Amino acid sequence: MWQIETQFSEVIERVPGVKSFRFPRKGLNLRYRAGQYFYVTIVVNSKPLVHHFSFSSSPAEKNYIEFTKRITESDYSRTLDNIKPGTWALIEGPEGKFTLPNSKRKLAFICGGIGVTPVKSMLNYVKRKQRPLDCLLLYSNTNPRSIIFKEELDELGKEPNITIHHFVSSSSQQLKPEYHNGYINKASIEKLVPDYKERLFYLSGPPSMVESIGLQVAQLSVDARSIKMDIFTGYK
Repeated sequence: MWQIETQFSEVIERVPGVKSFRFPRKGLNLRYRAGQYFYVTIVVNSKPLVHHFSFSSSPAEKNYIEFTKRITESDYSRTLDNIKPGTWALIEGPEGKFTLPNSKRKLAFICGGIGVTPVKSMLNYVKRKQRPLDCLLLYSNTNPRSIIFKEELDELGKEPNITIHHFVSSSSQQLKPEYHNGYINKASIEKLVPDYKERLFYLSGPPSMVESIGLQVAQLSVDARSIKMDIFTGYK
């Protein structure tokens, strides 16, 4: 496990209300696995506060590590919203077992909103390292404008072993054919993941979504050992 005092190097707005924050990695021994998380300490109201975040960067990226956060009303979040490159931070990690298998497998990722962050890290790693994994992602958002990493995901979806389905749950727009209208549920999983009994499932997002999808996947008689969950608390 590493512990390093560093500085924010870049802040990127992904969609309104969601930002990515980067720290330099080059020359540092910041090893981690795609899907893991780390701790970030910043100064909030003159006091150090710490929170953990999934890596949204891939271990294959040599120049930086990155986490991505939806901005909320908490003091920590509001401070992050105004962070500038050069600001001090303490980073520690990595931890977590929401990671890719070591052997060749078929994988099904189901996530909502900010829960895409560890999934993006894993899919990027699969592409960059040419891992022999058959990956399928079902990703739910409120509307097309709220899809985090949309361009990056579309590029990943061009890989022969990565398939991505976008779900839009609430939109007044007439949706393009690339979007599925409504919520991810048992029926859509059966339709889009017909070989679900052969796949290792990764579920990530708000607690209510992860718990609901977990129950529906279990109803498909998927072995509990083939279901991994990453719950993002603090978000509706």
